[in-house]
Amino acid sequence: MNKSRKQQIALPTSGQRGSADHERRYQIITAADEHFRLYGYRKTSVADLGKTIGVSSTYLYRFFRSKQAIGEAVAATVLERMDEELRLVVDGPDAAIQKLRRFMRLALERSLEIFFDGTRLHELVIVAMEESWSAANWHDAVLQSMVRELILTGRSTGEFERKTPLDEVVAGIAEVLRLFSHPVALQYRSREQLEAALTAVVSLILRSLAP
Repeated sequence: MNKSRKQQIALPTSGQRGSADHERRYQIITAADEHFRLYGYRKTSVADLGKTIGVSSTYLYRFFRSKQAIGEAVAATVLERMDEELRLVVDGPDAAIQKLRRFMRLALERSLEIFFDGTRLHELVIVAMEESWSAANWHDAVLQSMVRELILTGRSTGEFERKTPLDEVVAGIAEVLRLFSHPVALQYRSREQLEAALTAVVSLILRSLAP
């Protein structure tokens, strides 16, 4: 069944108030995104966001319970874009082997863009992951779900072996994926080193999955 991208990926957030589709809410999230990119999440207050948007802090609290709620909405938007692109790989026409390679490489590429794009947006995503915000947790769950789909596809086509317990395979690949998508793990090596390491690791994974 075909679904729109927004139907496919919708990361949950907490601390929001009022109608989910209120136009003013989107304006706040867009302005907060720009502000966090310039000044970072930790040093930003709700009052700072209010001044940027041209409203009072009290008005912002009509839509969000706290600064974290605003930050979580922005983080969810950023992570959704990544998940939507990965979803296209999973749903694509390629063989499972090619899909898994593309999936892992795209996860690395988009993570590098998010965390090292020359702005301070990475600070927000790091906080979301370190503090286990619902959007970050769900993002991790979405990635694991897509990995599971890829493995099941490969097993159904005979590309992957079927003896190893599925949960074990998915958990192992998810752990590897975190090494190439978590900001703390990415910051210690250059892009070239990460790409070379990913190529080697994915090749090893695919050999272990061979029937």
